[in-house]
Amino acid sequence: MADTVLTDAVGFLFCLILFSIISKRIKLPYVGLIIIPAGIALYSIGPNPFLFGIFLATGWHLLSVGVGIIFPVEEL
Repeated sequence: MADTVLTDAVGFLFCLILFSIISKRIKLPYVGLIIIPAGIALYSIGPNPFLFGIFLATGWHLLSVGVGIIFPVEEL
């Protein structure tokens, strides 16, 4: 039981960090190509720490970029 929880936590953090870095380096439409299959897989497979890390990291990047586009901040 403890091994499974530790493995899931490490897998989640690994995917979260990896895809946070990846999503910042690729263009915005390609981030959509990552999040959509991850969301479909989460829906069809069910809870999975690896897929959730991918979905969370790319979704967070999309949210950040979207808010930056909608509410641009002017430099002082």
